[in-house]
Amino acid sequence: MDGEFLKGAFLVIEGIDGAGKSTLCRLLEKKLASEGYKVKVTQEPTHDEIGSFIREGKVKGISQKAEALLFVADRAVHTERISKWVDDGFVVICDRYFASTVAYQSSGFNGEVLDREWLLDLNRPIIIAPDLTVLLDIDAKKGISRIGERGELSKYEDPSLLENTRREYLRLADEFDFMIIDAGGDQSDIADKIITELKERI
Repeated sequence: MDGEFLKGAFLVIEGIDGAGKSTLCRLLEKKLASEGYKVKVTQEPTHDEIGSFIREGKVKGISQKAEALLFVADRAVHTERISKWVDDGFVVICDRYFASTVAYQSSGFNGEVLDREWLLDLNRPIIIAPDLTVLLDIDAKKGISRIGERGELSKYEDPSLLENTRREYLRLADEFDFMIIDAGGDQSDIADKIITELKERI
């Protein structure tokens, strides 16, 4: 079917740092656009008011719980925009969504482990269900190796904590029916598999 006749769709790409999410999002955009789809690529934290506030680290020394609330506030605004884009017929590709907050914030960063059920409860009132969520799965050490090639590591890029995050992602994938893909595969092949699955689901 020609992409221009397809209704909008919401696709989320998840995974620990180093899984290749950003590269895959760009490739998916290119492939879908070549088929005639209107595509919008976005990410979380966003580059909007609240998201930029998080990215720039303007608040120092806040708790994990306070940081989680900022992520959810950013997502609340972002979700409204995603819904409008989908209604306007766009295939929206989002680099991270609610699963990132749950996976990372419950994994012990800064020595504070947040209750995953509390995190899920925070997100439930403001999220919409993606048509497809893809988990790019990669071993934490391999992810760290990829990140190291890009430069300095952030607080979220500790090997042991990333492995905890990976385990939580896999748990979420089972609970919420994510499509799990080995991040070590060929990115073009991965993109083709995702597009095929997305078309089947919508």
